[in-house]
Amino acid sequence: MDNYHPPLYVPGTPIEAPKTKWIWRVFWIMLIVTIFEISFAFANGEYHFIPWTAQKVLFIMLTLVKAYYIIFYFMHLGHEQFNFRLTISLTSILLIYFIVLLMIEGDYSMDYRLLIPEFIKEMHTYRPEH
Repeated sequence: MDNYHPPLYVPGTPIEAPKTKWIWRVFWIMLIVTIFEISFAFANGEYHFIPWTAQKVLFIMLTLVKAYYIIFYFMHLGHEQFNFRLTISLTSILLIYFIVLLMIEGDYSMDYRLLIPEFIKEMHTYRPEH
C-alpha cells in the first residue's frame, strides 16, 4: 500500500516561505574562504611572509573546507545517516591518499637506476660463431 500523500495547495491559503537560510550561510562561508585564499596568494606573492610549502598546505586545507561544504550541503550528504557519510568520506580520503602515494612513488622511479651485473651483460653480448 502506498503511504505517500502529496501536499495539496488550497487556493487562498498563504504559501510557506522558502527555507534558504542554510544555502546563504554556506554561500557566505565559501565566499569568505575563497576571498581569503585569493588575497593571501597575492599578498604572499608580493611579500613572501611564509614559505611556498606552507602556502600549499594552507591552500589544500582551505580547499578541503570548501569541498566539505559542497559535498555535505549541495550534494545533500549531510542529511544522510552517519555510517553512510563515514563510508563515503573515508573511501574518498583513502582514494586520494593512494593517488598521492602513487604519484610520489612514480616520481622516485625516475631517480632509480637499474644496475645490471657484468655476467648478464656478457651473456647478452656473447655471439657464438657457427
